[in-house]
Parts: sequence; structure tokens; C-alpha cells
Amino acid sequence: MSKANEKKHDEFFYDLCDITEKAQDLGVPHMVYVGIQFFTQMALDCAPSVKDGKDLIKDAMKSVKKESI
Repeated sequence: MSKANEKKHDEFFYDLCDITEKAQDLGVPHMVYVGIQFFTQMALDCAPSVKDGKDLIKDAMKSVKKESI
């Protein structure tokens, strides 16, 4: 990742943190639900095809760190 993209990535992350803090009265479960709904729909809308969008979503779900039991 280039320095410019790394900076944009970091800014985006911190912007998400800021908006989450502003919306904390909604509660964490609601914020998580809205975030998943928003970004899932964005993945489907912006992908070249529905299949590509669904594949992107599946890949993202697989990359979530799982806690050891």
C-alpha cells in the first residue's frame, strides 16, 4: 500500500471511530447492525456483478479474526 493510500486508510478508520463515538447513544448492537447493513449493500451495489459482491462479502466474513475457544 502506498504512503498516500495508507494515510487515507488511517483517516477512514479514524473517521469511522469518530462517527461511532457520536452515535454511541444508539448502542453498540444497533451501530454494528447499521454498519454491516450499510457496507454489505455498498459491496453489492458497487461490485461488477452480484456474484462478485457476494464473494467480496464472503471473503470479508472469512477474514474476521476468530477467538480461540
